[in-house]
Parts: sequence; structure tokens; C-alpha cells
Amino acid sequence: MAESAKVKLQQALILLLDEKEFERISVSQICKEAGVHRSTFYSYYDNQIDLLEDAYQYLTSLFQSEFKHYQTNYKSDEKADLVGDAHLVPYLTFVKDHQKIYRIYLSHEHDFQHKDRFDSLVATIFTPRFHAHGVTDPIRIAYMVSFFMAGITQIISRWLRNDCAEPIEEIVDIIQTCIPKENK
Repeated sequence: MAESAKVKLQQALILLLDEKEFERISVSQICKEAGVHRSTFYSYYDNQIDLLEDAYQYLTSLFQSEFKHYQTNYKSDEKADLVGDAHLVPYLTFVKDHQKIYRIYLSHEHDFQHKDRFDSLVATIFTPRFHAHGVTDPIRIAYMVSFFMAGITQIISRWLRNDCAEPIEEIVDIIQTCIPKENK
């Protein structure tokens, strides 16, 4: 039950971020949205920033667990390609299924930018795929991930502003068209 209250607080903050700026969200509003007392909030967190850290971790965990679930329909040998269907279709399906949360994340990116968590995603998702293509230099990987993430973020932001109206396959095609294919 105690862990449930903590998750409720995280989810409440995420929902409130959809309505207002982080700086304007009070502990009272978070507690009201979560259906918990202020004392419960303070038993877990010193302030809203601490809760924000956990809320981001919650989003990261949700993405990582659901991404694996979405990806189960694809052959494992296809998973090394960052712009292949086996990677993009599950990712875009997650985004479409969680549009509200993703919109909140994109509109509050500065609040959620934490190097250690980004590095974790790089380590678990990107680095193995780059290694599979022979790219092993960590500095080169960092630059390539930055480029890739900036482009993907812009495409997804536009797609979300359009309420994900275009089919996932069309967005996959757009992304794949933007990235040059390997010559074999």
C-alpha cells in the first residue's frame, strides 16, 4: 500500500504537468490529485523536485518495460537496426498509446533532463545497436545519439501536435527516409 501512494504521487504530478507549469504546482495540488495527505507526500519527498525525479524514473521504467512488450512481435536479429521496423514500430506504438504522457514529457523536457537517466537509455537501447553496426567509440556514439534523438524528437513532436493522425507506418517511412541506408 505504501508503494502505491508513492506511485499515485508520481502519476498525479505527471497529470498536473499537463495543466500547468511545474513551478506553479503545489504540494497541496499534488496530494489532492493523488488522493493522499500532505504527511504522506513528506514521508517520501522533501519537495516537488524530488518527486519530479521519481516521476521521470516512473516514465522511464514504463517506457522500458512496455517497449520490450511491444517489440516481442519482431525477430530478435532485426532489433539491432535503430531505424528498422522492429525498433520504430514499437516505439511509435508506445508514443501513440501514451500520447498524453509523451506530450507532457516533451513540453517539460527541461524539467526531465537528467544525464544519468539519459545515459541509462543510451546504455540499454542505443549502445548495443551501435556496437552491432561496428560503432564502438563512446564519444562518437554520444554525438550520433544526440543527432538521432533531436531528429526523432522533432518528428514525434509534430506527429503529437497532429494527434497522431498519420499512421505509424507513415511516420516510420518518414524517419527511415531521413536516415541514409547502409551500402551492403
